Amino acid sequence: MSLPLIGITAGHSKNPHGLPIIHLLRTYVDSTIAAGGVPVIIPSELSEEGWRLLYTKLDGVIFSGGADIDPQLFGGVPHPAIYGIDSERDALEIPLIHHMADDNKPFLAICRGFQVLNVALGGTLYTHVSDQIPNSAQHDTPNDQPRDSHAHDIQIMEDSRLAEILKKPILSVNSWHHQGVKEVSPRLKVTAHSPDGLVEGMELEDHPFGIAVQWHPEWMPEDASMKNLFKAFVDAAKKNS
Repeated sequence: MSLPLIGITAGHSKNPHGLPIIHLLRTYVDSTIAAGGVPVIIPSELSEEGWRLLYTKLDGVIFSGGADIDPQLFGGVPHPAIYGIDSERDALEIPLIHHMADDNKPFLAICRGFQVLNVALGGTLYTHVSDQIPNSAQHDTPNDQPRDSHAHDIQIMEDSRLAEILKKPILSVNSWHHQGVKEVSPRLKVTAHSPDGLVEGMELEDHPFGIAVQWHPEWMPEDASMKNLFKAFVDAAKKNS
């Protein structure tokens, strides 16, 4: 059995000289390697023919974090806090999710990936949680805080794949998002939520490994539960390698 190739979606940014670059935080790469996988960047500039060709070579996919999804894609309420809409990335990730939802290749969706999974499969989002959920928990941690800061607890559903992997009913997690899942796709099962009721975990039913989390496990590399999550994902991908 060879090392599994793990595709990781990426966004756009600019370097200090204003030149365009592919943007992917190294923590996704490090966590994939630590779990035994070989990371491969999936640039959003790929045509459908291009990503379909790349997909045939991959053993699993991580839908990474990033900027906001275009609210027009889910009938979302406009809000001034919406930022960084990347139409190219939306246009690649949504059909890729449709393809993976009907395939058996493992995927792990994180933060933006968690949200785009729900949108792609017919769900909706809160476009700014703190304005749309009264007395919501602290979900959008200030940028001057460490990325592994524990923002709030989550409750994990007992009968879920996530509970089986993380091995804890309650987990303290970081939180770096201002949007959140509102109406859950009928194809997804809720597996975790925060104290204010916001959905924090989902899984695709009748799929070997289709897990999505709202927090950032890649920023908590020393946490045993987060290591277990990446290891379980990469181990599932090995079955395709």
